[in-house]
Amino acid sequence: MAMADAVAEVAASSPGQSWLRIAAALLGLFWGFFFYGLIDLLAFAQGEQFHAALLLSTGWGLVFLFLVAAPLVALSVRASAVSPSALAQVALVGAAVAAAAALSSSPRHLFVSAGLIATVAVLAFLARDQPWDVVRTWRWSTAPGALVILAVAPCCAYAWTSARTTGGAQLTDDTWGLDHWPVQAALPLALLLISALAAGHPPGWRLPTWSAGTAAAWLAAVCWLEPHLVASVSRPWAAITLLWSAAFITATYLSAREGAPIRTITRR
Repeated sequence: MAMADAVAEVAASSPGQSWLRIAAALLGLFWGFFFYGLIDLLAFAQGEQFHAALLLSTGWGLVFLFLVAAPLVALSVRASAVSPSALAQVALVGAAVAAAAALSSSPRHLFVSAGLIATVAVLAFLARDQPWDVVRTWRWSTAPGALVILAVAPCCAYAWTSARTTGGAQLTDDTWGLDHWPVQAALPLALLLISALAAGHPPGWRLPTWSAGTAAAWLAAVCWLEPHLVASVSRPWAAITLLWSAAFITATYLSAREGAPIRTITRR
């Protein structure tokens, strides 16, 4: 039924919507595949030579496949349903990468942030939408909001440690000539920002909820299996992260059902 609805929506879309879908799909392909999102996420299956830097590859893959490419692909399929949250999510990843670049003293990563913001700008122009439209309907929700607040300190600590390791680590990895450590620092910051977005239940809130929740769970699973690798965390912290991701997704859904009806944005 959902597939039939998606096909009907594509058929009924205007030429402008068609261009939006095509652009979103192509940009999703770029960030998710050609920028090595998928390839790095599957580093565990690529041989022993990639094992030592597995967490760094995983972090890169989660940022560019789960947090960037996924909302772009969703935008290409169901533009009207997810547009505000998808654009806001990619913009927040861009902000996280910029913050990590500053913390890491790595100006080269600002080009990545600029590319993400340019992606949002192009799609916002085609959609005649703005990522900050979510502010109009964002509302405080106690349960998921409290979980986001609890995550602030550990996320910032992990980000700070990763950022300050840049340039001084005995082991690192690079993609497109970019050190992975600043992106590793951007990951927890992006998860924190996207979770805060989802906790307010703007239009399309399920997209950032699942993006952040599944990315956190994936990272936790890899850390649990490989607690002694660089950029990993202890098994107790991995278990806490996994429990947090499940609790956040559950709390966000329950608070959406129990709260007031969500307003929608009317476009002229």
